[in-house]
Amino acid sequence: MPYLTKSKQIAAIGAELPPFPSVIQQLLDHLREDSAPFDCLVRIARTDSVVSSAILSAANRLRRMRLQPDTSDMFSAASLIGTNKLQQIVISAGMNHFVSECSGQRFFYEHSLAVAIVAHELAMLTQVSTDEAYIAGILHDIGQLAYFIVDAKRYQEVRHQVEQGGDLLALEAEGFGLNHCEVGLLLGSHWQLPQNILLAIGTHHDSSNRWQNKLHAVIHLAETICRGLDLPHSPHNHVLSVNASALEYLGLSWESPALQDLFARSSVRFAFSKTGAN
Repeated sequence: MPYLTKSKQIAAIGAELPPFPSVIQQLLDHLREDSAPFDCLVRIARTDSVVSSAILSAANRLRRMRLQPDTSDMFSAASLIGTNKLQQIVISAGMNHFVSECSGQRFFYEHSLAVAIVAHELAMLTQVSTDEAYIAGILHDIGQLAYFIVDAKRYQEVRHQVEQGGDLLALEAEGFGLNHCEVGLLLGSHWQLPQNILLAIGTHHDSSNRWQNKLHAVIHLAETICRGLDLPHSPHNHVLSVNASALEYLGLSWESPALQDLFARSSVRFAFSKTGAN
């Protein structure tokens, strides 16, 4: 049975996945310097046809509401939607295309997208980088893709055992040598993602109450919320417990109006996500 190890295979698996979006790497490089200038964001967006199309689509929706003709000029489109929306589209369109192209697994993609949306919403309430939250959310289970590359049939058997009540991480480690959090951490390192995102990917199942930073708690909580909201729908979406310490660490309360609004917004955003309007 194939085993994943830290010394080999990760680079080979990474080579079998589509290239990590250069548009995201460029944006992350600029965000490490605190901010990305508007004209720089436009130049980055122009290098990716999927991102460019999403920006033009968002801008032209606004123009049609104003009874104005469509534009094909990227700078005009970006100026209309503004810097914050532009940055969000670069992240969401680039990452959504990457994960959907990677997986070929509909539920995997939709679950990753749902966690990214909820993480983005949580980030806005907790002074966490919304860009890092979205990227960490959509990549949090990326390690599972490695199993489909190594031995898809075996991983389907693992998932079946989990559905019968088995422990996911333990069964993954037994079948493949590493659980998907560990594999995701190695893949993220291979792609040279920022340390905060690597930590969130590698620890999103850790409920030991030792929160390393707010992004760690956001991704952990986002996955719980997605299962509670049944996003995407699955008969296996059960929430057996909620880590109250994550809420406390983030300064949130289940009863707060802000969190109740978050549940509604996240559900609506997920429902419209296939249109690119998330």
